[in-house]
Amino acid sequence: MADIGFGNPVGPTLRITAERRDFLTFTLWAMVTFVQFPGDDLLLYPLALYYAYTIWRDQALIAPLLARAWVIMLFPIWCLLSISWAVAPVEALKFALYLGLTMVICFQVAASLTPRQIMHAICLAASIIGVINFIAVFGMGQGELGIFSSKNSMGKNMVVMWNVTFAVFLDPGTRWPVRLGSLVMAAIAAYMATVSNSATAVLLVLGSALTLTAGAIILRGGLMRPSRLATLFLLFGVVLVAALSILPYQQVDPVDAVLGQFGKDSTLTGRTVLWQYAEDQIRERPLLGTGAGGFWRYDESPLVRRIYFEFYKGPWDVFNFHNSYYEIAVHQGLIGLAMVAPALLWGIWVISRRALSEGSMPSVYFFGHMLVVVIRTMTEADFLKPFVIFHMVFWIGAIAAARPRHGNNVK
Repeated sequence: MADIGFGNPVGPTLRITAERRDFLTFTLWAMVTFVQFPGDDLLLYPLALYYAYTIWRDQALIAPLLARAWVIMLFPIWCLLSISWAVAPVEALKFALYLGLTMVICFQVAASLTPRQIMHAICLAASIIGVINFIAVFGMGQGELGIFSSKNSMGKNMVVMWNVTFAVFLDPGTRWPVRLGSLVMAAIAAYMATVSNSATAVLLVLGSALTLTAGAIILRGGLMRPSRLATLFLLFGVVLVAALSILPYQQVDPVDAVLGQFGKDSTLTGRTVLWQYAEDQIRERPLLGTGAGGFWRYDESPLVRRIYFEFYKGPWDVFNFHNSYYEIAVHQGLIGLAMVAPALLWGIWVISRRALSEGSMPSVYFFGHMLVVVIRTMTEADFLKPFVIFHMVFWIGAIAAARPRHGNNVK
């Protein structure tokens, strides 16, 4: 007699592997942290809680990486200690906890996904947001910024989108339909970067295009081959000779000429004036700083009100020093800045070493993104801020590059 009880289910069942689950979770995280939108807290904080659980669950995978990359946790620990002298201790505590969680999430992602999977997840998330923004600008008439709050925010995120989509297009390990779709997304990203009217974004798109293309040609399979080294040094020599032959006879400063094309001047639209204010503040509290959120307090600081007045800002505006190193030194002191330096240099070293020795397209992608991040720290102040996918990609790439090499690490 046939068994008609409640046994095993018959028919197809939906099974999501742990790898696919981690891929989808990180894709969703990248989307939520890519741009702020009304109600994003309803997704961001549950995802943060889920990641807190996965960090505990995957501690056996994360612990070896933490032992290799412990240097990047020095700054979050310092931020946590700073609550004892911070001007705004509650805000400093919140900043430290969020930053610590952000960095540990980077460890979890690097431990659970391969570099190529990480690149694909960022590509998918960025493409979805990019298409939504494109429709908002040209289909819904929401202005040139679309779903973004400022030109700098839009420009920064279009650079993220451009880097990853162009890298996926150049990746021989990705299927051609995906590569062609990524090329379309890269075109959208490049165009929207110009629409944002952000000089930094446009220059970074151009620079990263050259970096990724050169990396895909020269670094693929590893740089340490005599023919490739010879080609690289030959190109470098040609560029150097041309620069030394032309620049001394230029009547116009090339830097001023480039800035002038974007309506900028040699002060980088007042950034150098801001940096002078930052240096004055650092001299007042050189070692410990004010703690996170301790300086830009409009209602309590006459100096902040003066800066806002000079730069035509209102009390409701969020402002910064437009330089990550000044921003960190003002809030976390020179000691905090000294803890950032080795972490940044370590990240640059491990990413560069992996790209030069391995030459896979994911490693070249992280190398190109690293260059963009380092350049942008000189003109923007969001380096080492919580939940910023632009910088999380840098740390994830560094941690992934620190993993022991196995055959599946670049899949």
